[in-house]
Amino acid sequence: MKKIVALFIVVFIVSGCTTRTDYGPCIGIADDKDPSLTYKVSAWNLVIGIFFMGLIAPPVVVLVDDFYCPVGRK
Repeated sequence: MKKIVALFIVVFIVSGCTTRTDYGPCIGIADDKDPSLTYKVSAWNLVIGIFFMGLIAPPVVVLVDDFYCPVGRK
C-alpha cells in the first residue's frame, strides 16, 4: 500500500513540473538547445527535484526532461 501511495505522490509531483513555455518545450541536460532561443534553468523544476531527492523519480525526470526552459528569442 505504501508503494502505491508513493507512486501517486510521484505522479502528481512530476505532473506539477513546468514542461512547456510560450517559446516551446523544456529540455533536459543532454538535449540539444535551439540556437535561436534563450534558455534558463527552471527554478520551479529545480526546487521540486531537490525537495524530493529521497524519491528517485522526480529528480531524474527533472534532469532528463525539464531542466532548461526557453524564455525568449535571441
